[in-house]
Amino acid sequence: MRINPSDHTQDVANTEQVNRKQDKKAVQTPAPAQDGVKISPQLQERLAQTPEVRQDRIEAIKSARAAGTHNVSDSQLTDSIFKEFFNRG
Repeated sequence: MRINPSDHTQDVANTEQVNRKQDKKAVQTPAPAQDGVKISPQLQERLAQTPEVRQDRIEAIKSARAAGTHNVSDSQLTDSIFKEFFNRG
């Protein structure tokens, strides 16, 4: 085949091939799945009854600190934090 620079019919054929290739690539991807959580009515009741802050415990600690009787070591504090974090379910 001989290429003639003044022959524009070859350009049209190439353009059509490119367009067909692009059409094949333009396949739509499915929408990503959405995460969700459904909380049971029993858990909703329990959560509604649980106070945000254990005020009685806070007052006891404040009183013990004020009296100078609240002594907690670093290891006790760390153990308590890990127990509270990992034992919640």
